[in-house]
Amino acid sequence: MKAIKEQVKVEIDFPPETFTTMRVIGLEGEKLIWELKKAMALHLFRKGLLSIGKAAELAELCLADFIELLIQEGMPIATYTLEELEKDLQAFERLER
Repeated sequence: MKAIKEQVKVEIDFPPETFTTMRVIGLEGEKLIWELKKAMALHLFRKGLLSIGKAAELAELCLADFIELLIQEGMPIATYTLEELEKDLQAFERLER
């Protein structure tokens, strides 16, 4: 049995001109909502505030589709710092001994 998740609604005010422009380019209704969720998911993931799984959930995409979206947007799927690499290399060297 799947747990029912309660949804939280957020209201956003746009200047009338901006909203009109969005409507002209086809961003209204459910499409606008989806685009905003997708943009927020990408932004929060890029800043490291959401995990890849939570960002995919926010964008209402499966993980594979969210990864594809990251690739399309030219965003890295994961970050791997030089410090992390050095630690991993040290761990491998200890294993070889």
